[in-house]
This record gives sequence, structure tokens and C-alpha cells, in this order.
Amino acid sequence: MSVPEGLDDGLDERGRIRREGDLSRIDAVFAPLIAEAASALRRLLGQRLHSIYLYGSVPRGTAVAGRSDLDLEVILHNEPTETERAAVARLAAELDQGTGAVNEVGIIVASRPRLLSAAERYDNAFQISCLCTPLWGPDLADELPDQYPTIELAQHITSGTRAAFTRLAAELNAPTTSRPDFTRQRVGRRIARLAFTCVLFRWPGWTSDPATMQRVITAFYPDHTDELATSIQLGWGRLAGHPPNTPADHDKAVELLNSAAPWWMNEHGRVTARTG
Repeated sequence: MSVPEGLDDGLDERGRIRREGDLSRIDAVFAPLIAEAASALRRLLGQRLHSIYLYGSVPRGTAVAGRSDLDLEVILHNEPTETERAAVARLAAELDQGTGAVNEVGIIVASRPRLLSAAERYDNAFQISCLCTPLWGPDLADELPDQYPTIELAQHITSGTRAAFTRLAAELNAPTTSRPDFTRQRVGRRIARLAFTCVLFRWPGWTSDPATMQRVITAFYPDHTDELATSIQLGWGRLAGHPPNTPADHDKAVELLNSAAPWWMNEHGRVTARTG
């Protein structure tokens, strides 16, 4: 096995995972929507709001206008109520309906105390410190532990994946699913990211770039090249103008869930148990 040379391993000089995004990388086309979202969140949550973050392709500078999503995370000083979660979800839907700059607006809500807990070390704390870019308020990354491409990270960031596959399978088979193309996209991305957890600590490195993920994964698993290519196509094809909205794409997503998903779940358990 030989990982291709010249790939950015996503690490700093001390081997820590670098933060992926930066406000300076954001394309100007997204600026009005981001400003509107931040202003609306501050009005909605008031003194309860601790900070606002961006994550995904927009702060990484790889977003495509009209095709990429705008993803935000808001942190409250205390645990959010169901009323607050519902209000934030309504706001995301309103922002989504009022713009053509992105494909979808998503906002997740968390609390500062939970983020600082040991239980979140490889979950939302990892997201804030490595995948999120501060937009407004104090940066919680200053209070969080450094992250490295370790087997512990690989073991923990897959939590919830099996349940997610079950939900996605139900959505694929439900005639009332409002955006089946979104479901197929999530299938592709889930499988590719699960596969990446099988190699990130063996590479070692971190990336959210699908092309880099594909090259690293197939270096370790050359027999799964076609399967990974299908996952990447479903998961990120929209950015190249090929959203997964055909019957053939549906069949590919079903096949991936039936065969690739359980294989990678088993492989993840095998390699993390063997190396740990």
C-alpha cells in the first residue's frame, strides 16, 4: 500500500488536525446570506446565544453557488429547549426558501456545557475545533483539546452511523420523502466518510475533500475503487452539476446501503479493534 504523494494531510507542524475553514476563503456570493443568517440568529436567541460557526464547503472556499449547502452551528450558554430547536429549524427553512445562493440551509444547535464535556471529545467538540469556522462570538476551540488523526478519533466519530443507515434506508423506500435526491446524497457521503475512518489513523491525516478521501481510501482498499467512486458521485456530484435525481441514482443508493454500508461497518470494527 502506498498513499499518493503530494496530498495535503490536514495536519499542522505538531501533527494536530488543522481547522479546515477560514472567513477569508468565503466567496462573496454567499456573504449576504451569511450576514442575514447571523443577524436573524442573534435576534432569535438573544442573550442565550454564545457563538455562531460556519462549517462545510462555504468556509473551506470550495462551495459552488446554487449547488452547495450553507451549514451553521449555534452554541447556546445552556442546553437548548425544544422550543428553541424548533424556532431555529423554522429559521433555517425560511432562509432556505428565500435564497438561490445555496442548495440548502442547515443549522444545528448545541450548548457550551455539553461541548466541553468528555463525552463530546470526538463528536461535536471535534466539529467545533476542526471543522467549524467562528463567525460570531467567543471561539470555543480555545477551550477544547487538540485533535489528532488517532484510532480513538476513528472509533468515536462513527457513532450513530448504523442508526443513520437505518433511517436513510427507510427514507429511500418512503414514497413521501420530499427530497429523495438529498437522501441519496447523504447515503454517498455517509459511506465515503465511514470508509475514511478506516484509514485516517493509518494514513495518517484528515480531510473533508472528497477527491482526497477517495485517493487515500482506494490506496488502502483498491478492490473497492468502483464502489467508492459511486459513493463520491452520489455524495458530491451535485457540485459538478450532476445531482442524484435519476432512477439509476436511486438504485445505486439502495445497492450501497445493502452491500457497502454493512461491509464498511464490519471493516471499521475490524481495523479499529485490531489496531487499538
